[in-house]
Amino acid sequence: MHHETASKSKQPILFLGALTFFAIATFFSLYEGSRLDDISWEWPYSAVFTNWLSGEVTSADDILTIDYLVYAAKFAPLFPLIMFIAGMTLFLQLSFWILRRKKIALSVVLLLGAIALFALATALMASPTAGLALFSMIFFGTGILLVIFSIFWLIKARKLPA
Repeated sequence: MHHETASKSKQPILFLGALTFFAIATFFSLYEGSRLDDISWEWPYSAVFTNWLSGEVTSADDILTIDYLVYAAKFAPLFPLIMFIAGMTLFLQLSFWILRRKKIALSVVLLLGAIALFALATALMASPTAGLALFSMIFFGTGILLVIFSIFWLIKARKLPA
């Protein structure tokens, strides 16, 4: 009983820690990515979302905030990587909290997360930058881990009495 109470008291601390790391890493990622404003020749390649949603970027004021994260991931991937790890921790913890009694639903959510990561890994695979190539490998590896967890929870759900 004491072990279960100690485990439950660690969960909010882990959640708040991951949330704090996510917020701080987001701030630094946006700061590093804001260098995109000064490099106009990079706008067609790194302002992906702005080009996709608004058309061609003609001034730094046109660039969407999310494109700063893309630029940071391409050329300074440390803080975007910390963002990903913290975000994945938050996603997993929320999934386990919300679906703790629904093992099959948890398996489906984990499997959908893995599919999304495989799609992102495939999209980034041919990137010429080291940062996005690193993210491609990390997304692929994390997707494999999510598939393993999904199978584990599915097997565990099948062994439980109905």
